[in-house]
Amino acid sequence: MQAVSLTGLSTLFVLLWSSGWVASQLAISELDIVTLLIVRYLIVFAALLLLVSLFGYWRRMSLSEVLQQMLVGSLMHGIYLMAALSAFEAGVSAGLVAFIMTLHPMLTATLSSRVNGEEVSARQWQGLLIGTLAIVLSVSDSYRHGASGAALVLPFLAVLALTVGSLLNRHLELCHKARAERPQPVLLILLLQSTGALLVLLPMRDANIPIHFSHFQSGEWMLLLWLALGVSLGSYAILQLLLRRISTTRVASLGYLIPPATMVQAYLVFGDSLSVVDMAGLTLAAIGVYCVMTPEGSRTATPTDSTEGLPRIAMTDSMRLPLTVPVRPLAASTARLDIEL
Repeated sequence: MQAVSLTGLSTLFVLLWSSGWVASQLAISELDIVTLLIVRYLIVFAALLLLVSLFGYWRRMSLSEVLQQMLVGSLMHGIYLMAALSAFEAGVSAGLVAFIMTLHPMLTATLSSRVNGEEVSARQWQGLLIGTLAIVLSVSDSYRHGASGAALVLPFLAVLALTVGSLLNRHLELCHKARAERPQPVLLILLLQSTGALLVLLPMRDANIPIHFSHFQSGEWMLLLWLALGVSLGSYAILQLLLRRISTTRVASLGYLIPPATMVQAYLVFGDSLSVVDMAGLTLAAIGVYCVMTPEGSRTATPTDSTEGLPRIAMTDSMRLPLTVPVRPLAASTARLDIEL
């Protein structure tokens, strides 16, 4: 049951996240990037504030954790999206951005063992390399030169922001598990993260030019609502649940499926052609992700996987006692708590 749940969450995450690129491509033609992202996250913030209040998910949190979650939001929502979408606007091809974004799983795997004490097996490294090859094949036809040096910096900035934000997010979840603490509701965490995103985005807007919401067309509102509720709220909520259950490397490996999934959706929405190379890339990406997600042969996720990646070097004497609880009861309790939104 745990394996089925993990597969379903992973699939839904890929579909929602990749749809964000297609919807953004449509929205950018109508709105400037800063306005698009600010309105998008104002909708997210309002929706989360309503949901957290409606379901009574307010919890006591230390100032340090609040600031850390806001930092995660500024990185994974604000800087990441601003840099990636600005790269498109600056003339960097979508294929080249997708290729550069494949550095995210590799960089995450490299840093995860040092930051969070999560080891990456030889089989997982093989899967990461297969995934990289898949994206190289998928974007080879769309690769082109001509973008300025400053524009090419933007996708690398997006990769760095997403990687650091993911590692910090996973680190906070591991600290909760190490102290045997009840995890904070996902919607409350997303509310703090969306606040962090707005703190990054709002200063980028010219204060002398107000946003005229009444000027938005119905089609623009539909795109904004999907980007806000379907992508920023839906996909990031699933991302939060995945980071509670599996290692950062395994979550990051799903990024190899994003460009191929985006190509399929672009084919359905815009009529873009799918070549044999694209289909081969999609197949290789699926194989690579399978290798990373099942690092021990055919072994699938079990309830004990919820304790994966507990940081060993960060343990203190005060933290050892809760961790002497047998693994199965602890995993069972966390499995129940992970469902709470």
